[in-house]
Amino acid sequence: MAASEVLDEILALKSIFCNPGEFYLINPSSLEDIEEPQGPISFKIAVKCDPQQDLTSVANSSENDIATSSFTVEMTVSLQPDYPGTLPDISLSCMGMFKKSLSSLKSNLIKYATSLLTTGSEAIIMDLTIWLQENARSFLDKVELSSERKLPIESKFILLLKLDHMRNKSRYIRTIARWVDELKLSGRIFFAGYLIFLLLTGAAESVKEYLRRHKTCSVDVDSSGKPCKEKMMNILMHEQDLINLSICDFCEVECKSPSELEVKFAEMELEHLFKEHIQPLL
Repeated sequence: MAASEVLDEILALKSIFCNPGEFYLINPSSLEDIEEPQGPISFKIAVKCDPQQDLTSVANSSENDIATSSFTVEMTVSLQPDYPGTLPDISLSCMGMFKKSLSSLKSNLIKYATSLLTTGSEAIIMDLTIWLQENARSFLDKVELSSERKLPIESKFILLLKLDHMRNKSRYIRTIARWVDELKLSGRIFFAGYLIFLLLTGAAESVKEYLRRHKTCSVDVDSSGKPCKEKMMNILMHEQDLINLSICDFCEVECKSPSELEVKFAEMELEHLFKEHIQPLL
């Protein structure tokens, strides 16, 4: 059963972030079930970050439109059963913010959350939203806001692969991570029991090149320990990203159950992808 302080915090957050699209409960899907959740409680908050105007920004009228633009940072939160005694799992997304800036923002947010835990074990999500409102702008360069308005948006694609097995897991993941970095992709590799799924997103040509490498280059070793190519990979989906999936990094995700895997996809707003391509395999 979720602790009363956690329930109070979630209700308070829902009350404060009450405009359409500001608060979205992922697991459980309704407040009626929140006292007895199946798995970690997770939700998404759209934090509007308003500009902090000063005399300088007002005086520089040529840059004022950019400098005073509001933007939104979406924070997805997953609370483990022992929260608030432990840090929540947090991911961030922001339209128009470069991957490097978003990664730096998340790193500093985690540092702030850690400092809050060292002074006590109270619920901290509200403090994190306030911190984002006050500090996110310092991680957003003016060029990022202006480029969002002036430059055409490059078509992005999503690739979902099912991998059969990994004889040398560390080698396999290192190879994937190197290609992802070289091609400026982002994504997740999910392990759920014996199942392995690789989700990638990025520019269409980069995704295409990644797929070529995975099919033609050695990524694992065979039974004798010699390098070998992937011969049992299944392409579950390769199509244009119509929801603008915002993942700023690449990491490994271990899921203890299919329900936890489903939650992870829901946090990325990919419930439809999970139900269509992954659920039939479970």
